[in-house]
Amino acid sequence: MDIIIALLGILVFSLILGELFEKFNLPAVAGELISGVILGPAVLNWIQPNGVLTGFSEVSLFFIVLLIGVEVTVDLLRKNTSRGFNLSVTSFIIPVTLMFVVSFYVFHLGILSALALSISIGVPSISIISVLIKQYDLLETVDGQIILASVVLTDIIAFSIISVETDFIRIIYIVPAIVMFMVLFFILDRYITRNSNYVVRIFERLHARERGEKIIFSSVIISGLLVASIFEFLGVSYILGAFFAGMLISEVMVGKELQGILTRTLNRINEGFFIPIFFSIAGLLVIIPKESYLLLMLVMSSISIVVGGGLTYFRSGQLLKMVKRRTTAGILGGRGAVGIIIATIAVRESIINSDMYTIAVVATITISVIMTPFIQRQHRKSYEKKADSET
Repeated sequence: MDIIIALLGILVFSLILGELFEKFNLPAVAGELISGVILGPAVLNWIQPNGVLTGFSEVSLFFIVLLIGVEVTVDLLRKNTSRGFNLSVTSFIIPVTLMFVVSFYVFHLGILSALALSISIGVPSISIISVLIKQYDLLETVDGQIILASVVLTDIIAFSIISVETDFIRIIYIVPAIVMFMVLFFILDRYITRNSNYVVRIFERLHARERGEKIIFSSVIISGLLVASIFEFLGVSYILGAFFAGMLISEVMVGKELQGILTRTLNRINEGFFIPIFFSIAGLLVIIPKESYLLLMLVMSSISIVVGGGLTYFRSGQLLKMVKRRTTAGILGGRGAVGIIIATIAVRESIINSDMYTIAVVATITISVIMTPFIQRQHRKSYEKKADSET
């Protein structure tokens, strides 16, 4: 099939299903994934995965992760690291460790396969959770910021592990390289923060020039590609580089107005093209799994829901003051982009096979659909009242 026709079919079908899922208060990502499943070899077999579509998928992934980084501030991470990590332990580290043990010792998966599969199923997704936090008026609260910091830390851990796992032999210098980069990153961020007025004025003057906005936007993309390339050179996935590059694009660097313009522009491009394209292409890789893998999917999903959700429920009562336990467990049960991204990387690197990839995708959708309704009704009402007042 011609690539333009394939992209047209993928984009139209994924946007329609994504909107339908949103209408029924389900993640649009799930609809976009299912659109790929329907169009691909698993159902209709109209579109086959190929190298060109893989290229589009990787470009889309760069822009998705860059925006995730832009929406996260270094200051938020710095202030809430300790309490955020406590939630990361209960919502991610403990359940993923248990999933790894079960998949390795009981189901006899290889070490790398068991680890990649456990992470892809067990990792909370910042793309879903940041939306939930915004929707339920928690972004401006301390508790909401702790939850968000927890997810950021979790996703950094997950991306770091999968980056090392794709080239395990290089771990001796990859880990020190990541640590060194993190140190330099925080030093640079502190310098920008201390000289914020001067840096912002530079960007404001540039923005005032003819075609200045184009130059700034191009510079952001170039910076993201540069940092991503450095990570690739070090043997680490470019995804982590794109994430950190995005984190530097903050109000203290470019100013509130320009930050808003950049975020809205990236968000529109992602929502209208890159996100549906990436997840639909990810759905093309789904096949009908063998029966022997269905029990594995059920066990892994149950561990994530029962162990991860249960531990988060009890631990959040000790850490958070405003947000109730049930709501915290529901929010941190959100699965989506990050898990699918990690599963996609793992299957491309032949760490997991197509059957494992399929159960990772299905488990991700299932967990998110089961857990998000646990968010307490008062937050939903608060969001709906706010939306009504704005209209």
